[in-house]
Amino acid sequence: MTSDQNLTELNLYPVTLSASNVQLRKLELMDKISQAPRNSLMLASELCVSGYDFDGFFAGANSAMLPQMLGSFDSILMEELQDALSEDKFLAFTHLKSIQKTDTTKEHEKVSARIFNEFVILNDTQVFHAQSKTKLFRPNLEYEKFSAADESEVKIFEFKGIKVGVLICFELRFIDLWQRLKSAEIILVPAMWGKERKEAFVLLCKALAMVNICYVVVASSLDLEFSGVFLPDGEFKKSTKFDRNLITQIKQNLEIM
Repeated sequence: MTSDQNLTELNLYPVTLSASNVQLRKLELMDKISQAPRNSLMLASELCVSGYDFDGFFAGANSAMLPQMLGSFDSILMEELQDALSEDKFLAFTHLKSIQKTDTTKEHEKVSARIFNEFVILNDTQVFHAQSKTKLFRPNLEYEKFSAADESEVKIFEFKGIKVGVLICFELRFIDLWQRLKSAEIILVPAMWGKERKEAFVLLCKALAMVNICYVVVASSLDLEFSGVFLPDGEFKKSTKFDRNLITQIKQNLEIM
């Protein structure tokens, strides 16, 4: 079997979660993993397990305790998800990552922590890519919860011979970030989009697929529940197989190869 044949058999498989709390959403995600076909790139929504506030999971933690508790929770979550995955099942999603920094002076040592909304792709044995959210959504007070990453993190990377890019939720609204991913063949959009702005979400995702001539895989939960794949010609499907030939055909028809 040739490399190109392998690529066309990659299933693009977005999922949404609807369970009411952290532990149930984790179990729901593991069930989705078990149901996914072999050779799948699954996309789950932004902060699909934890949400913003863990449903009070860390309600008793003060600001000094939270980063350590978050790190412990995250470590266990990653281990359990990798146990549920396999060599040919890949999961893409975002989670909360705590990074501690120690500043030492002559007088004292100060430990501070920053929390990032981090996107990862992983299977049962490794993490293939990681990047953190660069554009924080001010109406939800994300700037009070998280640190923003530098825009340089939004870039094309190679996954299984395919050029892939990621836009995390609010980043979808910034055309300059579309330009950074201009030659991507697949763009993944994990989101926690507002129900009242569904039309904008769908229009932006479809436009991105047609403008960049790529597959746009989307998953939104914990508010708007919506998932699917926009093909390079704008057609929408709930899931599909990646086919590089479709991208080539559209570019040839438009004479922009």
